[in-house]
Amino acid sequence: MDRWFLIAATLLAAIAGVTGMMSLRRNQRSRGTFLWMAAAFVAQLGFLSIRGEARGACPLVGIGEILVFLAWSLTLFYLVVGPTYRISLLGVFSAPVVVVFQAVALIPGLLDADPQRVVSTDAWRETHSAMSVLGYGALALAAVAGVMFLVLDRQLKEQHLTSGLFRNLPPVRELLTSMQRLLWLGMAMLTIGVVAGFLMPREGGTAHLIAAVVVWASYFALIVIKQSRGMTGRRFSTVVVLLFVISLSVFAFI
Repeated sequence: MDRWFLIAATLLAAIAGVTGMMSLRRNQRSRGTFLWMAAAFVAQLGFLSIRGEARGACPLVGIGEILVFLAWSLTLFYLVVGPTYRISLLGVFSAPVVVVFQAVALIPGLLDADPQRVVSTDAWRETHSAMSVLGYGALALAAVAGVMFLVLDRQLKEQHLTSGLFRNLPPVRELLTSMQRLLWLGMAMLTIGVVAGFLMPREGGTAHLIAAVVVWASYFALIVIKQSRGMTGRRFSTVVVLLFVISLSVFAFI
């Protein structure tokens, strides 16, 4: 049953992306994208609620569940941030990322066919897992905004000022502002996750916690450099995108 929710969420996100691109081709705003992504969010909740009931804990066991939770977190932040900052096109760029995460999760073997109840859990472990992945959702959306900035920058340099994509992209300043706020939000959640990771009882290796600290330190260094020395919008966006892609390697240690 849970897989059907995930398949539905993936198809709905794909429709959101396709609908948005078709609107751009007609030089129209992608108003339907938000509704399709909202529907995908509901389907994601259905999957996570069933898995959470089976696990008796936050459904973050294995790469498959983590990817779905990350896709849900990305969708959540898009639904909140998009209307707040009037960045409607954010959904067109976010939808493909959600589809990829969930399509990978659907690969046979990545999701337990019969999820077992988690026996050894505690508040710190739950906080560490949930807040870390939620933080990644905000950082993922910051990376999406970074891609949008780079696309806008390229459109300006190549003088594609009449295309539907250019006309619907938000102003440069607005993109940079939303990117920085998403980084701060992601870092705040990641900080809570890392602190909880040190406080939770650990059995065995701590490789994933060390990797999480390295990711946190990398983003912290980026924010400090941006605030103290300044960076061009293009360089800042490039680093945000590359840093998120590289930081996904932390899941290899889970």
